[in-house]
Amino acid sequence: MDVSSLIGIGDAEDLETPEGIKRLCQRINEREKQVNDNLQTLLSRKLNLETKIDSCLIKYQQLYKASICEDSKKLTSIISHTSDLAEKVSAKVRNLDTARMRATEVQKRVHDLIDLQLCSQGVMTAIKDEDYEIGARHVKRYLSMDRNILEKTADDVSSMTSVNQAVDTLEKAAKEMREIVKVKLDEAIKKNDLASVERFFKIFPQLGMYDEGIAKFTSYVCTKLSSIAEKELRQSMEIAKAEKRTQVAYADTFTNLLENVLRIIETNQPILENYYRYGHLLKMVKILQLECDDQTRRLIQEFNKNRLINRKVNQINDYIKSQSTQSSSTLGHLRKASGSMDKLNSKDLDTLIAELTIMHSRAELYVKFIRRRVSNDIEKCFIAGDMTEEEKKTALDSMESVIKKSQLSNQMQEILSTYLLFERYFMEESVIKAIGFDSHETGQLYSSMVDDVFFIVRKCIRRSIGTQSVDGVCAVINNGGACIEQELINAFRNALKSGYHSGYIDLAQAYSAFQSTIQQGKIQTNDSEMARTKFTVTLNNADKSTEYIETLFQNISEEIKVSFPNIDSHKKEMIESCLGGLKSVGDSLKTVVESGMQQLRSSAIKPRINPWIDQFQSSNHMLTDDELSVYEAGETFIQFLIVQLDGLLNSFKKVLSEKNYDILVLMLATDVTARFERAIKKCAFDRNGGLVLDKEVRSLGTFLTGATSWTVRDKMARLTQIAIILNLEKISELSEYYDTRNQEGPFTAWRLTPNEIRNILKLRTDFKIEDIKKLQL
Repeated sequence: MDVSSLIGIGDAEDLETPEGIKRLCQRINEREKQVNDNLQTLLSRKLNLETKIDSCLIKYQQLYKASICEDSKKLTSIISHTSDLAEKVSAKVRNLDTARMRATEVQKRVHDLIDLQLCSQGVMTAIKDEDYEIGARHVKRYLSMDRNILEKTADDVSSMTSVNQAVDTLEKAAKEMREIVKVKLDEAIKKNDLASVERFFKIFPQLGMYDEGIAKFTSYVCTKLSSIAEKELRQSMEIAKAEKRTQVAYADTFTNLLENVLRIIETNQPILENYYRYGHLLKMVKILQLECDDQTRRLIQEFNKNRLINRKVNQINDYIKSQSTQSSSTLGHLRKASGSMDKLNSKDLDTLIAELTIMHSRAELYVKFIRRRVSNDIEKCFIAGDMTEEEKKTALDSMESVIKKSQLSNQMQEILSTYLLFERYFMEESVIKAIGFDSHETGQLYSSMVDDVFFIVRKCIRRSIGTQSVDGVCAVINNGGACIEQELINAFRNALKSGYHSGYIDLAQAYSAFQSTIQQGKIQTNDSEMARTKFTVTLNNADKSTEYIETLFQNISEEIKVSFPNIDSHKKEMIESCLGGLKSVGDSLKTVVESGMQQLRSSAIKPRINPWIDQFQSSNHMLTDDELSVYEAGETFIQFLIVQLDGLLNSFKKVLSEKNYDILVLMLATDVTARFERAIKKCAFDRNGGLVLDKEVRSLGTFLTGATSWTVRDKMARLTQIAIILNLEKISELSEYYDTRNQEGPFTAWRLTPNEIRNILKLRTDFKIEDIKKLQL
């Protein structure tokens, strides 16, 4: 770096001549003088700046000492003064508040004394005039007073005698009023005077007789309820006949009984809330529930007697025991029909089950109503401050105890138990009948049993939802799944055990069988045809059942969500578990379908396709150009094979469901390609033979693809790759198709191993073994 550029003056060429160096020195001197002048100017300002800094420091110290400290002291003084004032004001406010409270207390005492005198005078007048409402108000006002405070106030005003006289008068009047009201209420009850009963019922809480008033009024209501219930029970059948509801006569009577109880609660709850305040509804419910239990017991006894419930239960239990003692080899769907003389006909239970369902659902709704109304009443009492948290919990526990320990709850359990027994028997016997009376119309893919069986199961499960019992629903769902598993699926399995009668594979076998039947004098063709039809219909039924199970699962799940929207997590898990068990029956049905299709595969597919494909080996695959032309002009192997396969598939397309037919096509594709591959490996090819094979494999793939809506590409993968290898013009072309690093060609992945590829290449007689061995795969 040069000096001129370093100091920022002159140019680089100035240093190359003496004149330039002089000019540069002159410039440096001038620059030095300029810098000295600037430095002198700055130094001259130093003293002035130091003076100003000292002045600022002095002012800062003065400001800090004189202003901030002084202001802080003033602020502290103001705060202290304000605090003293606030303390004095607060004390005065407290004194004023105390004075106000004392004045209010004095005023209250004075009012109490005045009211005491007025009440003592007015209560006796009200009793004489039989104006019991006014008298009760006077007594209520007296009862709201604190007697100790009254006596203390009387001492203060020197009127102890008059206060004691007024208190004695009111005590006697209150006692007299209580006795009068009791007597009047009893008289009104005897006369069945509802207006008077309600009148005196409203007076009881004003006299401090809450529990006694509720007990007497509810007992009166219970007598009315009892007479109505007995009358309805006696007339239940007559009323049902008139309304054409004899089949649910007792369910209607039971519904009316519960509705009458609920109507009493609904009608009288406002009276309780207005005159007795919140928290007393549970007392009324306890008494009403006892009467409800008694009437329910009588009704259920009458129901059991007239509907012959115990007899039917014993019949079913005896039948179940007899079935359990039978040989384990006995098939469920071959049991004795329910129309036999020694067992109950399931059809006779249908209407009875419906009646039991209604009765249990009404009881569930009744319990929900009671629980909701009483809980709300207790909550209102708690919000109003008349009940502590502990008292609230005790009241709710008491409500639950009343419900669970009631006779109604026990009767509900008995009804549900009877319902579940009848429903299970009805379901199983009806399913057995449906299977036993199975019918099939010519040309139809399915028989009647599937629709009938699932109609019965769906009907029973939906009916169980009507009971409003989660336990009942879960039990019936489990029974439904077990019934399908044990009866329907076993029927399918037994129908498929005999296998598929494939008929005659060739003409020689057919002619031999025909001669045999002629000699025996009978023809068995119809029997074989019927057996084949039974087999395919059973397969279709099993396939249809898998769809029905899924539909049943979805529909029942939705109906349960609608019917039980607010169930707790435990019950929800119970239902989900049972529904999962029902859905798992579909897996058993799929296993049946798979087993049946495998039987069809072994008896109807493999015995036919093997000889057809084996003809490939008898063909010449070492073709000259002329032989190739002649071969393609005639009926080729693949044309023959496709015609045979098409005929085979068409024979099943008319008798199998769409899904089963697609499964059959996939099975056929698997077997055809596997057999074709084995046949290819037993032959030798030249270039023309490989070309023909490639065309034949493509034709086969096109045919199989068109035969089903499902993809068969995966089934054809190995065969297609074999055809490509044998159609290569040179071994080196293999690299265009086979690349383990890039599988984006015509295949997602090569299904052939390197050894298999080499073995297939060896089938080409025009490829040298040395070249094949040199391949890097």
